[in-house]
Amino acid sequence: MKKALIIICSILSAASCSKAPVTLPEIFSDHMVLQRDRSIPVWGWSDPRAKITLTWQGSKSSVRADGEGFWKAELPATPAGGPYELKLNDSTISDILVGDVFLCSGQSNMELPVKRCLDVVADEIKGYSNDQVRYLKVPVTFAFDGPCKDLPECKWEVLDSEKTGLEWGAVCYFTARYLQESTGVPVGMVNSSVGGSPIEAWLREDVLPDYALAELRELQDKAIVDSLYDYNNHLYSDWQEAHNALPAPAGARWRPADIFSKAWAVDSKGENIYGSHLLRRRFSLSAAQVGAGILHLGAIVDADSTFVNGKLVGSTTYRYPPRNYFIPDSLLREGDNEVEIHLYAYGPDVASFVPDKDYSLDTPAGKISLLKGWEHKAGRRMPARGAQIFLQYKAAGLYNAMSAPLRDYAFDGFIWYQGESNCSNAASYGKLLETLVNTRREELANPDLHCYIIELAAFEHSELRDSDSGWNRVQKEQRRTAEKMDGVWLVPNADIGEWNDIHPQDKATVGKRTADIIINSR
Repeated sequence: MKKALIIICSILSAASCSKAPVTLPEIFSDHMVLQRDRSIPVWGWSDPRAKITLTWQGSKSSVRADGEGFWKAELPATPAGGPYELKLNDSTISDILVGDVFLCSGQSNMELPVKRCLDVVADEIKGYSNDQVRYLKVPVTFAFDGPCKDLPECKWEVLDSEKTGLEWGAVCYFTARYLQESTGVPVGMVNSSVGGSPIEAWLREDVLPDYALAELRELQDKAIVDSLYDYNNHLYSDWQEAHNALPAPAGARWRPADIFSKAWAVDSKGENIYGSHLLRRRFSLSAAQVGAGILHLGAIVDADSTFVNGKLVGSTTYRYPPRNYFIPDSLLREGDNEVEIHLYAYGPDVASFVPDKDYSLDTPAGKISLLKGWEHKAGRRMPARGAQIFLQYKAAGLYNAMSAPLRDYAFDGFIWYQGESNCSNAASYGKLLETLVNTRREELANPDLHCYIIELAAFEHSELRDSDSGWNRVQKEQRRTAEKMDGVWLVPNADIGEWNDIHPQDKATVGKRTADIIINSR
């Protein structure tokens, strides 16, 4: 009996001394950057009432989880430096730097990766690496039933090679790079952005305007959301299946075509022809020109699958990305060659090739222009495809899923590049932008948080239109907000737009300007 009691006591003693498992938010991972010179919040989950022991720079502290297992602690303010380790019971986060951390948010021009800007910035990034620059991209997700506790799975990355940086948001990449080079301080960028998103998607529920709140209330009905998912899931496949089931048009033949004219894309009544179009360009190569190359096809409305000598070399499903398709050295041949484009026009805009872009073939012996010499053949005609309903654009959805989980993290500043999707309600954009700044400061518990608004770049000759037109009015509201609010700065950007591209590629200049303004604002 005594022996049994001793064994039971030993088991209980061992259990009481074991360390409870610790679960950390996704933003806490190897290679992370913590904000310098201020207390550092750390939080997570464990067993109810469990003791969490933190070890940071040789000092230990502890905190106890609440009845639901949530715990929160603070590390002391730490100057810039690293790499360090943070231990939490039996868990360890390694290669931590302490420096300046920025929350970057907005729509496609904030999300746009470096690889989409190579026509302009290729020389800037060639061979570049810097282990003092770190990046975390928040995966695109949304929620309508309230703020989420954590982000989807994601991780910090180190700018350890040119290849790594290709996937990073270009504004984040260049801002961080120039800032780190100028200050010598580690820099971390958290990119929480979604292409096409309006500002209302980034606002929390209690500050939404009435029209957006009504939208959110509707989407809090799961049956409605499920029906929209179902609609979207069938939208593309149903259209494509109907298209593929049609017979090829009788009597269609190749005819010379100017790809920058809409003559081939409309019928005799001037109505847009939706469905598919076939375009080809034949060319001859010398022996010196044969080898690996890059086919540049500018930008195309809407989608394309492109073939070289009968082999698929690239596909793009929507209009905005530049078509730069790599051609392996085994594909081109001496003598006759052919590029054939299967273009899909979904509507409502007419099928087209965007002018003033690069249409050429890079060969080992130089560039061949592909601006002229094309032929067109009619494909299968279809009605315009229905419009997709982008749930990620709906009110409060992105705030709940992509911003709320970051509310306890310490940031040095907030960088915002958005407004393209609010041109239709531009007159109210200034008020919405003020609300965004104020709520971000509340949520991050930093009333003096520095905020940097990147001005919309000029687009489709917007600089020549009335100053109160949608695009220009958004720019005006951006400037007014920066002038009106303390601790808010405008990053000038209107002068480096491209008239024919809503995603101007010179993000290096944007990053340099943003970095300079951050430094001068301190």
